[in-house]
Amino acid sequence: MTRYFFVLSIFISLILYRQIQAEKTPPRKIILLEQAKQISEHAIKKASKSESELNEDGGYNANISVIDCFAAMEYCYTGGQYVNQPIKFRMLMPDKIQPDKKYPLILWLHGSGESGDDNKRQLAHMQSAIETIAGKNKQDFFMIATQCPYNTDWSHSVSNEGKGDAPLTIAVEILDAVIQEYPIDTNKLGTLGFCSGGSAAWNVVSKYPGRFASMAAFSTSPPANPHNFKQTAIWAFNNKDDSIPWKPMEQFINSINAAGGNAYVTLKEYGGHNTWKNALQTENVLDWAILQDLKKIGYPAGIVIYHRTAGQTTLLFGLPILILLLLQIISVVSKNSKHDFKKNDE
Repeated sequence: MTRYFFVLSIFISLILYRQIQAEKTPPRKIILLEQAKQISEHAIKKASKSESELNEDGGYNANISVIDCFAAMEYCYTGGQYVNQPIKFRMLMPDKIQPDKKYPLILWLHGSGESGDDNKRQLAHMQSAIETIAGKNKQDFFMIATQCPYNTDWSHSVSNEGKGDAPLTIAVEILDAVIQEYPIDTNKLGTLGFCSGGSAAWNVVSKYPGRFASMAAFSTSPPANPHNFKQTAIWAFNNKDDSIPWKPMEQFINSINAAGGNAYVTLKEYGGHNTWKNALQTENVLDWAILQDLKKIGYPAGIVIYHRTAGQTTLLFGLPILILLLLQIISVVSKNSKHDFKKNDE
């Protein structure tokens, strides 16, 4: 009888312990609305060769195959004009989440033309990185992409109540929620932004110095202060024929490095406002961002990466090669002449 009560007491204790633990565990703030879809190799190949299509607002639409790679999510945010209002966003996740592994997390910040409420446009230009997202070079990482409402930008706040309702504030809170609910390596946080989203990336890294391991900005102007960026690996992309001046960015990158940072800028002669294709597809900046770690930042500091035109490359590298060939020819001719002269003497 005593044994029976002993076993029963242990059983009841286990039930009570589980209830207490369940009460301690905070409820999940992130809700899955729609699973990501598997896409075919043909769709990946087709998407990688496609260009971003303009939308009616002067921005760009997202590629359908890219949208399928991202799950549709929802987060309940309270602040400013939002009172327990669900905020929709997109999230890329590894196919199989290993319980004993932690993953990098990238925050994608879209440009001004991709604002809206469709929870799709914010993924514009990602087709240039689809091999990293879903193709043969697929990496295991998380990526979140929130969306600014129409007629707002990342810093815009509709009201000043409470913690505010600026889209960038909401994006950072969603980032924090993902870190709480998923196995994220907080030493491998990164952010990538295009145009106004690039300005937002500068903003968020400056506001939280030492939090992000990597940051990449496409077609942006630099902020004023270079001193909050030395703990983050920075890679900026600008084209010299863009309406956004490139020289200030070059100077700003050099200022970050002078302050002890690790910053780079890739400058191209042509391409206009489109820096994303070169950055995502040719330079594989997303792969670079995923690999960055606060414990070991990027490439050596102080590198300014120039992309030369074919003519410049020929002039820079072709001329020395031509001179070497001429010297070799002269050497061979000289040897043959000496041999002929010696032969004639005999």
